[in-house]
Amino acid sequence: MRTLLSLLSLVLVIGTPLHAQDDAKSRAILDKMVQQAKGYTSFQAAFTSRLQSKQDGLDVKQSGTIKVKGKKFHLVLDDNTIISDGATLWTYSSEMNEVSINDPSEMDQDLDPSTLFTRYESGFKSQFVEEKTENGATVQVLKLFPTDPAKRAFHTVILHVDKASSEPRMVKILYKDGNEVTYTLTKFTPNVALDDGLFRFDKAKYPGVEVNDLR
Repeated sequence: MRTLLSLLSLVLVIGTPLHAQDDAKSRAILDKMVQQAKGYTSFQAAFTSRLQSKQDGLDVKQSGTIKVKGKKFHLVLDDNTIISDGATLWTYSSEMNEVSINDPSEMDQDLDPSTLFTRYESGFKSQFVEEKTENGATVQVLKLFPTDPAKRAFHTVILHVDKASSEPRMVKILYKDGNEVTYTLTKFTPNVALDDGLFRFDKAKYPGVEVNDLR
């Protein structure tokens, strides 16, 4: 579940800005990305995730999709689905045919996918690393460091931003325990029409589902 929710750490945040310690180039790139994202009414994306742990010998790859409309979201990562309509949070496991219901306020805000493109506006120092070509596109590579590292499980975020579109292409999160989680966007579409029904869990569509209401 941590691997599932760590996307939300593309991620997935709120803190005190420390622009004085940013270099000007990285801050300009971040500000452009954030301001553009604030104009989205909705978006949907396909992505891959990779968890690597040298200590445990893990190299786990997964793929998923995410749809966001305001504070509502619908995230699918392999056998797991997380849905929120802003008032209720459902976490469904197709393997167990089981859903847990929680209050969204109990979710770690670092894991909120509705802030996928705006969470780096504050709470981080930034550093421009390089500009390079990836799969035919020019990307700008930044490193982000939390301004209050004691409150974070990670110490560094590496962000690849498409220079032409100002959209993130890849995020790598380096955790203090040595684990690395990488998220790569394979497709992204902003301002799409998304039915509100996507953001509620319909028990009727899952015969025999076990419901655990934890509110």
